Amino acid sequence: MRIQTFAAMLLILSAAAYAAEAPKKKSAMPASTTAKKVLPLEKFTCRTGPNDEQVRLIVQAVKGRVMEFAFYSRLGTRVCSIHSRRGDGATQWEDATDTTGKALVKLYTGHALVEYTAGQVKVTFSDVDRMHYCGMYGDLNGVVEVVQKKPECGMQGLFEGAGSSAPTTAPPAPAPG
Repeated sequence: MRIQTFAAMLLILSAAAYAAEAPKKKSAMPASTTAKKVLPLEKFTCRTGPNDEQVRLIVQAVKGRVMEFAFYSRLGTRVCSIHSRRGDGATQWEDATDTTGKALVKLYTGHALVEYTAGQVKVTFSDVDRMHYCGMYGDLNGVVEVVQKKPECGMQGLFEGAGSSAPTTAPPAPAPG
C-alpha cells in the first residue's frame, strides 16, 4: 500500500512539473543569430562508395570542438580502421591556439589534422603507416570530409598507394663478392 501511494505521488508531481514547463516558450531568434550558434553536441556521419571500395567517417563535436572521430575504409579485402578520442591514451590531441576548431591528432605513426567549421568536419591524414592501422604496406595520405545532413563523404587521395601488397622500395641487391 505504501509503494502504491508513493508511486501515485511521484506521478502527480511529475505531471505537475511537466505542466509548469509547458507554457514557457522560447523567444524566436533572428536567422543570422541561429546560423552562427554552435550546437552543444553534433554528430557527423557519412559513407561513400560501394561495399568493396568505401570510406566512412563518424565525428562527434561538443560546442564546436571535435572530441572523437572514427575512420573506416575498405578496398577489396583490405580494411583500414582508425579511431581516436581525446584522452584515450593512444593518441595525443593538440588544439590550435590561433584558430578555433582545428586540432592536430598525433597517431601511432603520422598524424591527422581535424578541422571543424559550422556544419562540416575535414580530416587530413599525413604519413600514417598503413601497416599499423590497415595491415598493408604504404602510407595513408588524403582528405575525407563530412558535411552535416549529407550522406556522402568528400574524399581525395585516400586510396592512392594502397593497391600494392609489397613495399614500395625494392630491397638492396647483394654486393658482388
